[in-house]
Amino acid sequence: MKDTPPTTRLAVLITRIFGDELGSRVLGPGMIALVIKIMSAAASYIMLVAFARMLSPVEYGHFGLMMNLAIVFSSIIGAGFVTGVMRFWPEHIAKSQPRRAVGFLRASVYVMAGAAAIALLIAIVLAQFGRTITIFGSAFGPIVVVILAAAIGYGDLLSNALRVFGSTVWSLLPRDVLFRILAPIAAAGYLWTTGHINALVACLAIVAVFGPMVILQLIRTRNLAHIAVGHHKPEFAWATWRSSLMALSGAALLLSMVQQMDVVIVGSIVGAEQAGAYFAAQKTAALLSLVMIAGGIVAAPMMASAFHSGKYTELQKLCRTLSIAIAFSTLLGFLFMAIAGPFLLSIFDASYVTSYSVLMVLSLGMMLDALAGPSAYLMQMTSLEKPYLRIMAIVYAMVLSAQLVFVPRYGVMAAAILNAMGVLVWNFLAIQLLRKNLGIDPSVFALIWPVKPAGK
Repeated sequence: MKDTPPTTRLAVLITRIFGDELGSRVLGPGMIALVIKIMSAAASYIMLVAFARMLSPVEYGHFGLMMNLAIVFSSIIGAGFVTGVMRFWPEHIAKSQPRRAVGFLRASVYVMAGAAAIALLIAIVLAQFGRTITIFGSAFGPIVVVILAAAIGYGDLLSNALRVFGSTVWSLLPRDVLFRILAPIAAAGYLWTTGHINALVACLAIVAVFGPMVILQLIRTRNLAHIAVGHHKPEFAWATWRSSLMALSGAALLLSMVQQMDVVIVGSIVGAEQAGAYFAAQKTAALLSLVMIAGGIVAAPMMASAFHSGKYTELQKLCRTLSIAIAFSTLLGFLFMAIAGPFLLSIFDASYVTSYSVLMVLSLGMMLDALAGPSAYLMQMTSLEKPYLRIMAIVYAMVLSAQLVFVPRYGVMAAAILNAMGVLVWNFLAIQLLRKNLGIDPSVFALIWPVKPAGK
């Protein structure tokens, strides 16, 4: 072992910790996913900073508001299929139902197209009234938000589908890295040509770059589906999917609202300029979710497969390993954020340094989420998507209601504190439910208070 190359020793160590199957995933797609996610975080930060430098503080506030609203509406357009593809494709394959697996993919494309078309018609009607100018800075804001939402929704769907097929590079590189580099370049080209730019043009630059990449991912997904199961006539098992899709859709909408509506509430109540500062703090804190997302990329399909195959011990081991990796890495990131936070905010705009306290509160929420482990992924990939929705609905309805009450009185800090409190309460309830129903605790606290898997 003494003369063994360091990379080989690392491979042996990871295999011992994770096991042969999971270890190969960590060393393969898992490692690739983490590397790409690190590149994605850097590219995302560069993109947001680039737009902040091109736009005025007020226009950057409009930009942040439109971006966050687009993410919220993308969850509506997604109709549960975005998360469902990681649940139902592995489930149907495990149950030897390739026609249903193909049917689910086909249905997702059709339903999302219809939802996007309806949303676009509503946006066109709203644009005619012109009352949205104060919110978006342009009467055409709702139309651009919907177009961007459709692109994000399809990007999320195809990215998750490609993850299921094990195509990690195709899943992440176009969506998470390339477009974030090219979009500000396109916007800068417009600025250089015309001499001016606003939030509307910035969002359209993202659509112009993101759209073609989504089309390429769609073609890649179709080809991999044919390779995986062959050419099958799709079977649309709506009776099997409907209930779960409604729960997944509702949960996705609630989660996106809590993650994104802060900026909308701040912008609507205290103004676009403060919304821009909050948006910068929010996106900086979101860097701490990097390891959680990377872990979910690899683990979500494995969770669904292990659960529906009755391998509860394997599922518990997977969650335990992930929780340790996520918590440790996020803690290091939190300490870095405490030290470098003011500098990171100043990159956007010198005036945004005043949002350091907001950044630390939001970062604390991310840290609490990391300690809870992949609880959200586990509930949605197993049989608990409906309880997941109920918990989300209760907790985050309270959070959003409280923000509407306290933000006008106490400003942006109230929005940040209530956001972190929501994360704490939600994860506490989710962990209790998982321990009771599955006998699995995905948090780091399972190391102190272990629980016996329900399947044993």
